[in-house]
Amino acid sequence: MSSQNQAAAKFRSVALTVAAIAIAIVAGGYAFTDIPQRLGLASASQETGSEEPGHEGHDHAAGEHDDHAGHDHEGHDEAESIELSSQARANLKLTTQAVSVGRFDEYIEVPATVVDWPGRTHIAITSPLTGVIKAIEVSRGELISSGRPLFILRLTHQDLVETQEQFLTSLGQLDVEEREINRLTSISNSGAVAGKTRLAREYERDKLLAGLKAAKQSMLLHGLTDEQIQSIQDDRKLIREVTIYAPTLHSDRSLHHDSNLHSRTNIVGDSGVRFASMQPPPLHPEHIEAEFLITELNANRGESVQAGQQLGRLSDYSEILIQGEAYQRDGEALQKAANSEQPLQALIESRSGRPQVIEGLKIVYIGNEVNRESRSLPFYVSLTNQIERSERIDGQQYVSWRYKPGQRLQLRVPVSGFDNAIVVPKEAVAEEGPERYVFVENNNHFDRVAVEVLASDSMNVAIRNDGQLWPGQSIAVSGAHQLQMAMKNQSGGAIDPHAGHNH
Repeated sequence: MSSQNQAAAKFRSVALTVAAIAIAIVAGGYAFTDIPQRLGLASASQETGSEEPGHEGHDHAAGEHDDHAGHDHEGHDEAESIELSSQARANLKLTTQAVSVGRFDEYIEVPATVVDWPGRTHIAITSPLTGVIKAIEVSRGELISSGRPLFILRLTHQDLVETQEQFLTSLGQLDVEEREINRLTSISNSGAVAGKTRLAREYERDKLLAGLKAAKQSMLLHGLTDEQIQSIQDDRKLIREVTIYAPTLHSDRSLHHDSNLHSRTNIVGDSGVRFASMQPPPLHPEHIEAEFLITELNANRGESVQAGQQLGRLSDYSEILIQGEAYQRDGEALQKAANSEQPLQALIESRSGRPQVIEGLKIVYIGNEVNRESRSLPFYVSLTNQIERSERIDGQQYVSWRYKPGQRLQLRVPVSGFDNAIVVPKEAVAEEGPERYVFVENNNHFDRVAVEVLASDSMNVAIRNDGQLWPGQSIAVSGAHQLQMAMKNQSGGAIDPHAGHNH
């Protein structure tokens, strides 16, 4: 063999050896590495010589269902993904929502308490006269309306009774004097009776009129109204019982004058007589019908009460206040929110874990003194209440208001904000050291995606809109911490019990 042929044979041998080594490397890389998956050349279920996780040792009959068959795993990294069954979703109470870009408002949060509205929530019902409680027409906890009878009071004040008797006596004597004066006037013109006799009768009449005026003033001081005194004068019968009614309010929530004294009056000898002037006053355009809750009853049937003594208390919880306790450093933010009429939020704890949010609250006023003990600045926010439960028993209505004085909550005062942020609930973000993750839904998997957090508060997190998440993607908005723990367990890493917690 010539030297030229020997060289060609040697070259072919080396080339075949190199080609065999290259084929072996490519085959090994395809079979035993994840390079094909990264390049999109094969799915995990098509790996040669290996079975899928969780399928080792299983014999799959022909046509048997494969849980991974038909899934599109393009761009799917098993190390950054977790598969959940429907049972796992239910156990985690997992909820999802679509990603959207919007505005994130930053708040300061301060502790607060629901309180009465001073001078507005409560109305004291007092006895207009001295007497004995004959009947109580309402019960504690009952919801009533304006004009509802509250108490029936039997008058027992001796001075008042004697003044009424004296008043009636003087009225009778005045009638006699008027008739006598009229008779003397007709005959004195003929000269049969001296004129001085008629003048003497007129003097007596004037004395009786003066006495009647004094008696009227005395009865007013004892608590009777002008209408009641006029009824005595018109009907010549003493007032023995007075019915006290729930008051009527003006449109500014102030009490109508003597509204609780417009009472049904029982007259001796005719208990069925009702005087129009004694009825609850007709509603005027500036008057409003109001509903009250009987919160106190301070008198018992048969109890003797004095004029001005409190018999009970009515409460109107339809409009109440939230008293916030801000730090001194937050005073400027409060003033800014009050001046610009920016809406506040209130958070109330609930059994579901995520607090109930009350939107659209307004600051009524800011306190002028800092509490010397807590060093906090009080401010007050109006709160429109709602009836959450109503029950009628024996014709009486009992209610429970949703927001109750003494109830604790958190007030959120807006301070600033920014646009073009992805806002998600704080339960949607898991923490792992300096990293923050959200979980994007991908069929029955959830892919972990690292994100940058711009700001956060007790409810929401603002994520930078940098392309890591896209509007319309579905993400888990609850259970992110549990998903993070499950992924660590899946990868075989030690479980950090504090991973995913927002401290």
